[in-house]
Amino acid sequence: MNKKQTVFVNEYLTCWNATEAAKRAGYSERTAYSQGARLLKDVEISEAIQTRLAEKQMSADEALTLLADMARGDVAKLMDVSSMGFSLDMQRAKELGLTKLIKKVKQRTIIHQGKSESDEDRETHDLEIELYDAQSALDKILRVAGRYKDVGTKDNPLVLSWKDFVKSDIDDITGTNSE
Repeated sequence: MNKKQTVFVNEYLTCWNATEAAKRAGYSERTAYSQGARLLKDVEISEAIQTRLAEKQMSADEALTLLADMARGDVAKLMDVSSMGFSLDMQRAKELGLTKLIKKVKQRTIIHQGKSESDEDRETHDLEIELYDAQSALDKILRVAGRYKDVGTKDNPLVLSWKDFVKSDIDDITGTNSE
């Protein structure tokens, strides 16, 4: 690929518009539309785009692994427990690769000013951490695994058939078919 084509690939992966990517790569405004379409059909450019996408995309296995991590998420792994209570150890969470399980962090400091000479000023620190919903992750995993059955009503069409789920797991474990 030449330099213009490389710039086209990079710009296309930024804006997802072949005409705009062609303009940004230095092709004329007048021919950008046709040049963009032609460049996308070029085998070498198409392969370059697909290769770059493959590098960035999350595989289904990776997505399921992340969902499984979320389903197994345990806030205790983020905590440092002592006789005085507990604190959340974000450095430890980062080192253990657990920060991906955190959906939201909210930190708040409240300063209480004493109203009189005898009252001391004090600070209160609040830290709120919300993990991704384990039940939602389990729900998605079970859908992918085909463990849901359409047995509900029009208003509630997807209901987990726990009987089927448990029976099939028993069959998997024992290597039998109990039907």
